Amino acid sequence: QILERRCVIETESAIDPIAARRAVFEESSGFVSGKDGRERVLDKAARRLSVSPAELERALWADQEDNLAVKEFRTLAPEDLLKQYNLSLAQTLLFRATAMEIRVKDNYQPVFRKIKQLGLIYSIHDGKISLEGPLSLFKMTEKYGSAFARLLPTLMQAGRWSLKASISRKTFQGKRIYDFALDHTRRSLFGVESDAEVGFDSAIEKEFYQLSFKGWTVQREPIVLQAGEYAIIPDFSLERNGTRIYVEIIGFWTPEYLKHKIQKLNLLQEKESLILLVNRNLACTGSEFQAENLLFYDKKIPHLEIIKILRGYEEKQKAEELARLEGMEISLGSDAGVIDLEEVARRYGVGIEPLKETIKGQNRLGFSLIGDQLVSQHVLEEIKAELEGVKKHDDALKIFVRHGIRAYSQALTLLGYKVKWSGLDPDNAEILKV
Repeated sequence: QILERRCVIETESAIDPIAARRAVFEESSGFVSGKDGRERVLDKAARRLSVSPAELERALWADQEDNLAVKEFRTLAPEDLLKQYNLSLAQTLLFRATAMEIRVKDNYQPVFRKIKQLGLIYSIHDGKISLEGPLSLFKMTEKYGSAFARLLPTLMQAGRWSLKASISRKTFQGKRIYDFALDHTRRSLFGVESDAEVGFDSAIEKEFYQLSFKGWTVQREPIVLQAGEYAIIPDFSLERNGTRIYVEIIGFWTPEYLKHKIQKLNLLQEKESLILLVNRNLACTGSEFQAENLLFYDKKIPHLEIIKILRGYEEKQKAEELARLEGMEISLGSDAGVIDLEEVARRYGVGIEPLKETIKGQNRLGFSLIGDQLVSQHVLEEIKAELEGVKKHDDALKIFVRHGIRAYSQALTLLGYKVKWSGLDPDNAEILKV
């Protein structure tokens, strides 16, 4: 069947075989006796269809499988044929499935769209999506195996996914249930590539994805959230230092869709971590949503208002992290002369600013806080000695780079220097002792 689907198969006939059979039947009145009678009927039907009797006779059964002609065949490499065969085998196995559970890390929208299209029922628990059909509620059935099989290629389009299915098989001991498991690490066996292209439902979503939120990373359709018996896939998440804020954009939709959307969003447990962007032209006031962070938009994303909301989350996170670090003796994890605090912050699971404030309060002897680094007095003395006689700002910069110090302007000031600029060309800048 795999090869057959790659064939272009046609009938070799001067006329439509069905029309040919109909004409012969009508001319024969449904009955012919003898060879002469047969030829008379064929002659009359052929004249009626403007073809020769021989062409008519060939057309009569030209659409039967044995008489079809392969006009074209789309070739494929042996390896690709094997991969398609593997996919077909997996789907054939799922035909006998009574239930299936899946996990998916991206490509959520196409997967759930396909689930809905196939008429399957889903439930979500701890990121696991259990699939079944209406009759599964009353008895174990293989009725939905074909739907599970048809879902498989869409599931395989995700970057990371897994499935577990219960397969019913008849044995000499009776019907038995076997477990079948598959995940994205076996994708190469099936030749289904991950769809890395980012798709957008609207221009406003595309605009949001392209915006910068000052330290917050934008993720498209980041996760499946449970809202009662429903699933919600937020349009975006904004992530920073372990904090994740979800963003849902509600644009032009039907009243029925809007009502259903409001119902689902109000069931979310993550409402405190949700920003709703609602089209001002929708027939709603905003009070319908149980959301703390609701912004209306007209034609553009309210960028500054979103950043203000994010600043509130940042302050809250900073306060929580400062409280967590309070009274804790920070271990730098290194005796190097220049210590990168970003690495220390990652180790403690906090942001860089709370860590810096904590370190300032601990008054680290022998170290100076310069930018996001702790620099030992010994290193600063070395740099100070190397700066003696240096005039050009560019030469001074090379010294700081050699020692691995990034905030060189702050370090210059700490060491008692200032920069004298001559025009806009940095090559003409000099350093002077204060």
